[in-house]
Amino acid sequence: MITSQLKNHLVVLFILTSTFVLSQTKFKRVLTSETDFNALKTSPNTNKYGNIDALKVVFDIKEQQLYFINSKNYKYHYHFCKGYLEIPETLREFNNSNYKAQHKNKRFLLGNINHYLANNTYNLELSPIDDMQIADIKTFYEAIKKATYFKTFNFFLNTARLEQLEAVLDIPTISASNLYGDQTYQAVSTQKSYGCLKFVAVDSLKQNNISKHDIIVINQPILELPITAGVITTILQTPLSHISVLGKNRQIPIAAYTKAMQSDILKSFNNQYVSFEVALDTFYIKPISKELFERKTKKQKKSTLFLEKNTAIKTLINADNLNQNSINTVGGKAANFGVLYDLAKKEAFKIPESAFAIPFYYYEAHLKTSGADSLVKQMIYDYKINQDANKLTEQLKTIQKLIKKTPLDPELISNVEAKIKSLGDETRLRFRSSTNAEDIVGFSGAGLYDSKTGIVGSKKKSIEKAIRKVWSSLWYERAFLERDYFNIDQNSIAMGILVHRSFPNEKANGVAITKNLYRKNYLGTVINVQVGEASVVQPEDGVTCDQIICYSGSSSKLYNEKRIVEIISHSNLNNGKLVMTEAEIITLSEQLEKIKKHYYYNVYKSKQKYLEFGLDIEFKLDGADRELYIKQVRYFND
Repeated sequence: MITSQLKNHLVVLFILTSTFVLSQTKFKRVLTSETDFNALKTSPNTNKYGNIDALKVVFDIKEQQLYFINSKNYKYHYHFCKGYLEIPETLREFNNSNYKAQHKNKRFLLGNINHYLANNTYNLELSPIDDMQIADIKTFYEAIKKATYFKTFNFFLNTARLEQLEAVLDIPTISASNLYGDQTYQAVSTQKSYGCLKFVAVDSLKQNNISKHDIIVINQPILELPITAGVITTILQTPLSHISVLGKNRQIPIAAYTKAMQSDILKSFNNQYVSFEVALDTFYIKPISKELFERKTKKQKKSTLFLEKNTAIKTLINADNLNQNSINTVGGKAANFGVLYDLAKKEAFKIPESAFAIPFYYYEAHLKTSGADSLVKQMIYDYKINQDANKLTEQLKTIQKLIKKTPLDPELISNVEAKIKSLGDETRLRFRSSTNAEDIVGFSGAGLYDSKTGIVGSKKKSIEKAIRKVWSSLWYERAFLERDYFNIDQNSIAMGILVHRSFPNEKANGVAITKNLYRKNYLGTVINVQVGEASVVQPEDGVTCDQIICYSGSSSKLYNEKRIVEIISHSNLNNGKLVMTEAEIITLSEQLEKIKKHYYYNVYKSKQKYLEFGLDIEFKLDGADRELYIKQVRYFND
């Protein structure tokens, strides 16, 4: 008779033996079941989509042999070919030979088989640098199909080049938009927190008195992200949406889970204390005691961040006189614009014309004239002492009203109109917030403040109204609370304004991050772009944009020669086609890389690794000639 203790030992021995055998399995030639796939699978090298298992596959053209590689043991195809097949090439030689369409030394067809758990499909994906020709793609696909159990097996059109080949491939294919739309889970900000889980209706966020220790579950788009301990949303997010940017800036966990409202597990934790952790493939919710919650959320004393503000400059400042040292005079946005102004003289992009800045002096003077300055000081003091949310709301509204209803100094209006006239024939101008608590290292301020259009000679959209509305947005509740969250001294903030011509007829607009958000310490710029004026950072419900990774302009000859446009999703406002042409995307990527280099070496003089340093850049294509304009640069805080 086998005792219970002996049985346990045998089970453990079996597991250890099985694990050892699997670890020694270098490859399989056929996959007869999901068990075979699972024995070899690993996580993909990139996290473009959630809930994916990946398996590397090699087809030896010379020997006509297929190898499903143990991807736990071999991180890259080269490691297997070098270690098991004993090829003589270096990594560079291997890449140059095998990722080209045709090469005298080409021996292998290389790819990944990705199992998308959301729709239970298996898809063959090539590296974006692979120029594999049509005949080889078909050979590779058919060999895998013949040797596997897959019921649904597609070839993934993951680049613009492959999308153009779809009609002639004559094999089942799947597009990036199909995979993006089928996702049920997406990691937005991979962090961990502790709080009270609450299911919340978006239109009652304020009424529900959401606290900074709440983890909220929401099922509608939100334009403002309240101060919370975490978010689970049913709406998939782009990495450059305000929710994503603010969540990463705050370092709180955020996940998109399309089935959150139907999850009985989540519902069972409603109004309970939990730990919440977001990982790349899933998220974890665990109940915790009140004692643990209180211990984990015990307030940590933060040092107060005092911002510099220079209110002595009493003249409007042309863009050519702005630079990175202007932050304490005109704010981060205008200061960065000055850097762009100089770069645009020698690079292949434009910046918005008729540009100048209104420094802090005029805001401070108007604050005193309106009587709002004393109310600001009192409000800041009251909130520090009482933390009364309702009173704060009323005080902030009063301050905004005072700023907006108090007439501007006529001399300022006259000077602004004269400046506009001196800079050209533009009469429709954009007045953009530019604070010293915005676009800075450690605090992006994305979406906190307002920008307004002012038209010379207009009563409805007057320049005076535009300036007052932008100034008043410094005291929006969302802005005040965000600054309070980061312990910024509210008495040290000020609002400047960046002015330039507006873009009423733009052909496309977008945001780019000059680092690869999907693969750590790797080449690539992430670009999100949308048609016309449709928002990338605050999209309407159900609207997706083009999400692209482009590698042009980088230091890699292998990537630059190939001019790669890797696709994550398509805009659903553009009939499934890319909003920008390949040539436009390549040009943009090259210009973004030049901007990144300048800021890295000359502005921030960063100690980060170059590949991990990122800028958040807004751009537009304008006019019949679709000219490239760079509108804004800020440090990317993640």
